[in-house]
Formats: sequence, C-alpha cells, structure tokens
Amino acid sequence: MKRFLRGAAILCAATMGACSDNVESYDAYANWEERNAAYYLVVADSARNAIAAAKHQYGDDWEAHCDWRMFQSLTKSPEMQGSITDSICVHIFDRGTGDGCPAWSDTVRVHYRGYLMAANYLVNGELKEQRKVFSQSYIGDFDEERIVPALMGVSSTVPGFSTALQYMHEGDNWLVYIPQELGYGSQTQTTIPAYSTLIFQVKLVKCYKPGEEIPTWKGLR
Repeated sequence: MKRFLRGAAILCAATMGACSDNVESYDAYANWEERNAAYYLVVADSARNAIAAAKHQYGDDWEAHCDWRMFQSLTKSPEMQGSITDSICVHIFDRGTGDGCPAWSDTVRVHYRGYLMAANYLVNGELKEQRKVFSQSYIGDFDEERIVPALMGVSSTVPGFSTALQYMHEGDNWLVYIPQELGYGSQTQTTIPAYSTLIFQVKLVKCYKPGEEIPTWKGLR
C-alpha cells in the first residue's frame, strides 16, 4: 500500500502561528481553538466544492468520480439541520470491496495513524512546520505484510471516528478529518491539545459482529 501515507500532506493548515521575534517564548498552540476551527472550514470547503463539481458533471453517478465525502455524525439526528462541524470530511485513497459496513456494536481491525493539523514548532532553536502524530497502530513505514492491525470497538472511539468506521467497507483506505466538536472538544488528552482537529489515515481491514470469534492476527506476527 504505497499510497497509505501520502494523504497526510493533502492540505496545509489554514492558519499557522506567526513567527515570534523571540523564538524562546514561541507557543505553537497559541489561538489553537480558532486556528483549528478555521482549518476545518478550509477542508470542508474543499470537500463541498469537489462534491458539487462532481454532481454537476456526473449527476447520480458522482460518487464514482469524486474521492471526497462528507458524513453527518451518526450521533446527530438526521432530521435536524446542523452546522458544518456536525459532519466529518473524508478523502478516499483506496476503495475496498468488502460487503456491508461496521455497526456501532461491532469490533474492527484497522491500520491507522492520527495527526494534528500542521503547525510551526520550535525545533533546535528554529521554527519548523510539522504534522505531529498523536496516535498510531504501527511504527515506521507502512508494511501491511509485517504490521498487525489494531483491534477496537466501533463504539469505543470518538464520534467522528466511529462515524467514519460505520461508512467504511473492508479494504477502504481513507483520510478522515474530524472537527474538534466530534473529537475531544475542550478536553486535553495526553498527546492531543484541547480543541484539536483530528486527522486520521485509516484502513479498515476486518470487521467482527458481536459474539463472533476474533482470531489472533496471523499469529500476531
């Protein structure tokens, strides 16, 4: 899966922290809430524009010609008109061929790597733009013959991630953008600042229904 990692660089941050005259006091997370909100709006505009263009050109067959999707969180009532941050944005890299999608009560095996939006960080006395990884199911390069996909319950993840999983088919390889409202919101996690947009590159490998035996993964090589 040579394309698995290339998606993390698809969009640059909408707003970056300004360089400080005194780099010693530079705060990479200054105005983080506002910057992340602006960043997600840029992503959402890209998704909406691509979808609208595909619908205009291809009509009902637009999904076959567009790699962007927007899905309203399944924790929200579909009858109620919500805001843009009630939805996640998805950029599709590979389309799986598995039947059906995971349900809320299912367990899945996935490869994933989670990023914060790109920002300037102080590195060895210099400001450098980086996309910090806050969680991942593997270390180093993606090698599907070597690494073991993570096992997790769909319902155990944040609303944005669980929504994405419930629209995926086995084999799907997506870049998922989750607004702070469908992530951890105002709560700070160990490696995730409050109000962070969450960006996941995720491949759905296998889905298991409740009560179904979950075998070890090829000997957990």
